[in-house]
Amino acid sequence: MKIDMNIVYAIGLVIALFGFIKIVAPYLKRKDMEYYKEVQLALMLFGYAFRDDKLKKISDVSLKVVKGLEELSIHSQEKHDEAVYLISNQLVDIFEIEVQTKALELIVQVAVAYLPKA
Repeated sequence: MKIDMNIVYAIGLVIALFGFIKIVAPYLKRKDMEYYKEVQLALMLFGYAFRDDKLKKISDVSLKVVKGLEELSIHSQEKHDEAVYLISNQLVDIFEIEVQTKALELIVQVAVAYLPKA
């Protein structure tokens, strides 16, 4: 009995694709959605309500700034203060959104919590 290797490869590919769709994809999607929900809750705590597109922009800007500052070798409080300042400036300059400093401090803390382990 001879088995065609193309059939074995096809079965392996189908199993790998099924595993990715059922296991890996939901995990990746859930992790991103949790971050956006956390940022949304932080903003709602201070009385802000934004549409999903603006919420995504705020979340992306904050995570990008925090990731960039994480590489610097300065004191953590200085990183925190600089992140709040940079996020505030970028939100005003790019998206014309003003957010209270206390709300931005909470967003920075959420972003730091979602950073990957170094």
